[in-house]
Amino acid sequence: MAEAAMARQGGRVLRVAALAGAAALAAALATGCSSSPPTTTGSTSHSTPVTRTAALTPSVPDHISIPEIKVDADLGTVGLDGHGVMETPPMNRPMQADWFKQGPTPGEKGTSAIVGHMDTAQQPEAVFYNLKKLARNEEIKVHREDGTTAVFKVDAVDTYKKSQFPTDKVYGSTAKPELRLITCGGSLTHDRHWDSNVVVYAHFAGKA
Repeated sequence: MAEAAMARQGGRVLRVAALAGAAALAAALATGCSSSPPTTTGSTSHSTPVTRTAALTPSVPDHISIPEIKVDADLGTVGLDGHGVMETPPMNRPMQADWFKQGPTPGEKGTSAIVGHMDTAQQPEAVFYNLKKLARNEEIKVHREDGTTAVFKVDAVDTYKKSQFPTDKVYGSTAKPELRLITCGGSLTHDRHWDSNVVVYAHFAGKA
């Protein structure tokens, strides 16, 4: 784990090394991830009409929808534990994803992060089970408490070994609103932990 560092994002101070705790998220998430590679092109059959704007004002997200992989889930929150590491999403609600509350809200300037289980012992196909199947230009919609929906388009899907997790690339400060979705992936280790993380990169397309 890298030493704690501070980076300014969207008017907030973001602990980059704490977010790097998501690189270890695969070890905490339960079994069932697949190591199949991500696709690189996709349809736009679920395109939503949006109002283009540079960024949204802060508002807590409460729901995420990803039509192409049939995600339609409420959002909770995770923060930092006592050691300054991102908390693992609760195992007792595998079909709910969680926004990292110490980062920007989705649609706000900067990089926001949402994490979720790929599966658990009780739920073979959890909320982000098919995250690795997302393709470029496919749509992610995040509803917010102020009634707006931040719409994002997928740029890329990558899988990283935990030991080689590119913290700066995933969580580095950005001048525009961006979104990262994170779950486990890769291969099982001898102690039945997944050795990688799947990361979806997406840019802000506008509000709906």
